[in-house]
Amino acid sequence: MKPRLLLLDEPLSALDGLIKESIKERIRTIARQLKLTTLIVTHDPEEALTIGRVYSRHSELAVKEIDNFGVPCRTVSGTPSDCVNIALAHLCKTPPDAVVSGLNIGQNTAYPLLWSSGTFAAAAEGAGWGFPAFAFSMRLEKRFYEQCRLRHVIDSCELQKNVEEASEHAAEFVIEMLAKRDNLDGKVVNVNYPVRYSRSAAFEKSIPANAKMASLYVKNERGGYDFAYAIGETSSPTGDVTDIECLDKGKATYSLIPIRFA
Repeated sequence: MKPRLLLLDEPLSALDGLIKESIKERIRTIARQLKLTTLIVTHDPEEALTIGRVYSRHSELAVKEIDNFGVPCRTVSGTPSDCVNIALAHLCKTPPDAVVSGLNIGQNTAYPLLWSSGTFAAAAEGAGWGFPAFAFSMRLEKRFYEQCRLRHVIDSCELQKNVEEASEHAAEFVIEMLAKRDNLDGKVVNVNYPVRYSRSAAFEKSIPANAKMASLYVKNERGGYDFAYAIGETSSPTGDVTDIECLDKGKATYSLIPIRFA
């Protein structure tokens, strides 16, 4: 009898990078070949939602229409970069005014951690095509991160209110920046909101901090390693205020990051 559901419980835990990527591709291939609904249970929200700036080179991608938002929408069964690439190349009948990614729960700051972010990757894909692009993220308190990691949900009215206020500001900020007609083509406007964001918070331009890489994982009691989102010593490459400094002071911040240099 052909199964109708593929259920995988923590299929990628305790695997090294190369094996993990191979298993991901194998899961996708099996699910698509057998046309199975696939449910993956994982403690890692980053693993479930984003895979950084990665393209699905060996898998067929599916595009589906949905009507969850009251306007025509499509989903793409790929990475954030896949989604933007397919949209710009195949789905958009006219060029977009901008590519907007986020709001992501969790900050995306500092080199080189920006390049591991799926949120930033989607915006970078749009900027690589020459469009203005925006990536929005919000710093997450450790207690909320632990709740998300352990329970897979964040049940907080406080956080929900902060996210709603940040999302409203993000929409207004995109319109404002596009109206200024500054030269944003081929650049990512990377925006980060602080913990407990409100519309009264200061909003300051910054540059991405330089970061000395440190371990992103801590060893657990089972002998495995849990993601800890930590960076080492940070500094400013030019002496200007950095994105991390702004967040530490409770300020929202944005940085202009060129992606397309031609």
